[in-house]
Amino acid sequence: METLIAQIYAEAAPLDGRTLIRHRTTKSLGELAELAFLYKAATLGFGVAKPLGDNEPFDFILNAGHRLWRVQVKSTYHQGKSGEYSFRAVRAATAGKTRTYTPAAIDLLAGWVMPLDVWYIIPLQAFAPRRTLAVYPHRDPDAGQFEPFREAWCLLACSKEDASDRSLLIDRPCESADPRSSNCNCDLKDVVARLQAQSPDHKSRRQR
Repeated sequence: METLIAQIYAEAAPLDGRTLIRHRTTKSLGELAELAFLYKAATLGFGVAKPLGDNEPFDFILNAGHRLWRVQVKSTYHQGKSGEYSFRAVRAATAGKTRTYTPAAIDLLAGWVMPLDVWYIIPLQAFAPRRTLAVYPHRDPDAGQFEPFREAWCLLACSKEDASDRSLLIDRPCESADPRSSNCNCDLKDVVARLQAQSPDHKSRRQR
C-alpha cells in the first residue's frame, strides 16, 4: 500500500498547482492531499488510520505512541496576490452554512502547500475560530504567525508521558532536556498559548 501511495505522490509532485486546479475537481484535490499526508506521516513512523466513510469531522487518526490525534487535512495550490498561501479552516457547509472547527471535532490541522511540498502542523488552539490561515513557506520562518508550525511534526511526538513513541523519525526539541525529566520544553507550546490568547474568542471572553 505504501509503495502505491509513494508512486502516486511521485507522479503528482512535478505538476504545478495551477495545472492540478484546471484538471481536477475540488474533491479530487482533497483526495490528493490526503494521499500526500498519509505517505508523509507513515514515512515519519506514525500509525495512521482513516475513518470509515465521510461522517467524521476529521480525515485521519494519528497514533504517536502516547496519544491519538484527530487530524483534518487541508491543501493549497497557488499563491495569493500578496504572496501568501491560504488554507480554509472551515468544515463542509450544512444547510448552506460553513462551520468553524471546535475541540469536539479535531485536534489539529495539517496544511499542505502543494507547489513547495511543505506541511504546516497547526493545533486547533493556535487558529480557532479563524476561518482562513495565511502561510508564507517561501519566506523567513519569522515572516508570519503560523510559520513556527512549518513542518512542526515534533508537536505530535512531544509528550510528558513515558509512553511516547521513540521510533518516530522526527526532530524533537524537548529531547534536548534531561531524558529522565517529565517536562516538555518545546518552544512551540508557548507559541500555541500566545496565538490562543490573541484569538477573537479569547479576547471577547476577557472583556465580559
